Amino acid sequence: MNTSHGPGVPLGDRFGRHITYLRISLTEHCNLRCQYCSPARGTPRFARADHLRPAELDRFLTLFHALGIRHMRFTGGEPLLYPWLIDRIAHVHALGVPKISLSTNGYLLDRLARPLADAGLNRINVSLDSLDPARFAQITRGGDLERVKRGLFAARNALPAIKINVVLLRNRNLAEVPMLVEFARTEGFDIQFIETMPLGSAGSGTKDDAYASVADARALLACHYELKAIEGSADEGPSRRFTIAGSGIRIGFISPISENFCAGCNRLRLTATGRLVYCLGQSDGVDLLPLLRTGRGNDDLERFIRQKVWLEKPERHTFNDDPSRAAPVYMMRLGG
Repeated sequence: MNTSHGPGVPLGDRFGRHITYLRISLTEHCNLRCQYCSPARGTPRFARADHLRPAELDRFLTLFHALGIRHMRFTGGEPLLYPWLIDRIAHVHALGVPKISLSTNGYLLDRLARPLADAGLNRINVSLDSLDPARFAQITRGGDLERVKRGLFAARNALPAIKINVVLLRNRNLAEVPMLVEFARTEGFDIQFIETMPLGSAGSGTKDDAYASVADARALLACHYELKAIEGSADEGPSRRFTIAGSGIRIGFISPISENFCAGCNRLRLTATGRLVYCLGQSDGVDLLPLLRTGRGNDDLERFIRQKVWLEKPERHTFNDDPSRAAPVYMMRLGG
């Protein structure tokens, strides 16, 4: 068991994986209701008293940095709705975390891109599932495509690394894959395509009636571009990356269903309520907030987290052989 302490020493699990990437969900709330993420009725309300206070979140961020985390990604729900986001990014930047990223729907990005960059954010992912306004509104249940594009262009003027996220949906946006890549190539954005996952009622329903594999997307692109595989660092996540001739952009494919990548998993997730979740595809985890509020010291919390991750982080998700384990997972609480 890895019981070493100090900044830069990674967490480890019993399968030989080093944990260097933490995804932090700041809020369960969102200003869109995407079909694969949110129930049609919208987001339930969660009691504010159950959520981490800003100072409590800062303490956890400091603790995980000491545990060797070198990539922190802020997610939601929609993280740009979180009132104290800029200060949390500034805190992580002051700690010296080298990779500070954020995943957003882009709705508020046109006015927040510059403050985010000034606080220390150095990479951002923006969801863009269609370039057709009507189809985009259908997938997001009312979203405004032009507003998201304004956010993307504002981010391009402020941040060094911007990536478009596209969830693949058969009979909805799959045929748009070449057009989305051409938009990314023309505008200078990286882009990645993601298989939909059976998370909660929304994700399970979407997977059943609209699942498309990354192989489907690559086949469409092969008619237009020559893809050349490139290597990426482990803390960038599970995306398999490619370039295309004559362009500097990168095209990624994330394949949780068709091409399992759990052997290289290096991430944990911290929810807005202080729950540490080991795997996106299962609800297993541990509630850290009660320990913090009952006065546990940092050394004690470090030892506790190391032990729990070592003993309880699963070897793999069970999307294919036991999808029921993903059914209780609420995407809006974990942020993907």
